Amino acid sequence: MTSLVRRGLPMKWSHGLVCGAALAWLPGYSLLTGVLLLPLIMVYMTDASRSQAMVQMMLPYEFAALVHPLHLLWNEDGSLDTAVSLLLNPMTSIAGWLAAGAGWFVLEMALLSAKFIRQYQARARKAEIAARLKELQDEWAEDSSVPETSA
Repeated sequence: MTSLVRRGLPMKWSHGLVCGAALAWLPGYSLLTGVLLLPLIMVYMTDASRSQAMVQMMLPYEFAALVHPLHLLWNEDGSLDTAVSLLLNPMTSIAGWLAAGAGWFVLEMALLSAKFIRQYQARARKAEIAARLKELQDEWAEDSSVPETSA
């Protein structure tokens, strides 16, 4: 356990250093990305049961929503003023957060669909077993009602 703690500590430090460097050298990109990825950060920190799977499902949708704002920011040389003006446009934040919601919705619908399919298969298997059991009961009932002839 202590080796895991020792290995995890440098990783946290390196993540902190990378985030700090990004904030110092690329504040516009960091601000825009941080605000648009806020739903993912919230899910990762609050949902302990499936946070990893949820974030992995939401991430492609978020990246798709980030393409246009990051392209606009790139065209303006990544200035902090452009990032703020993009974030003040409500459609930028709404599109990014709805993309995260779409990722969440797709995962929930996939899980729900899988649950319904498993229930359907279990019911079909149960009906199949019940039919086979009924056949066996009828077969045994016929065999026991026929008197045996002794030779």
